[in-house]
Amino acid sequence: MSWPVLLFFLLQGVVFLVWAALAFRTLFHLRTRAVQRTGRIFPGPASFFSTMSDWVRDPQQAESRRMLLSATVLMALLSLVSAFA
Repeated sequence: MSWPVLLFFLLQGVVFLVWAALAFRTLFHLRTRAVQRTGRIFPGPASFFSTMSDWVRDPQQAESRRMLLSATVLMALLSLVSAFA
């Protein structure tokens, strides 16, 4: 395996790890907000969707949303490059 290919795979792995960390952080944050909102340990799907809607509109979470979206787009682009290169 050549060095450019190895470095590309390493870059994909790092981007995936960053994306996974951001995604899990977001999911845990959403669950915490849903539990605080409903008072239940296991909030249902309806409360998840309303909490998700609030999170999307919350200006304090704009940076978190941008980071997750950027990591998602970067991961998709790297996958496309890998598929067609």
